[in-house]
Amino acid sequence: MEKKHTAKAASALAASAGVDSRPPRAADTGGPAGLPDDISALNFEQAMSELEQVTRRLEQGDVPIAEALSAYQRGASLMRHAQAILNHVQTEIEVIEAGQERSADRSALISQIKE
Repeated sequence: MEKKHTAKAASALAASAGVDSRPPRAADTGGPAGLPDDISALNFEQAMSELEQVTRRLEQGDVPIAEALSAYQRGASLMRHAQAILNHVQTEIEVIEAGQERSADRSALISQIKE
């Protein structure tokens, strides 16, 4: 299977396999990779939807600079979270394809997400 999966394909595969489309939460950071709790609680589709909204708002160009910076930072966090979810799903798919019956080591996934 190719390394590249579209967001929809990964999400659909996760849903059909009964895999939670959210990566495991890291302790003491609020969420994976130090993300705010409200972002780390989002599933992939929610994160992408909000990222699209942030992007549209910034592309309009009429956002005051302080708000633009804040929106950009939130967008970057949303993007990191969505990528972590895709990485998690990719790992789960590889485990399934390898014929392993147990889930990938959760602590290894958390370490991967923090990188």
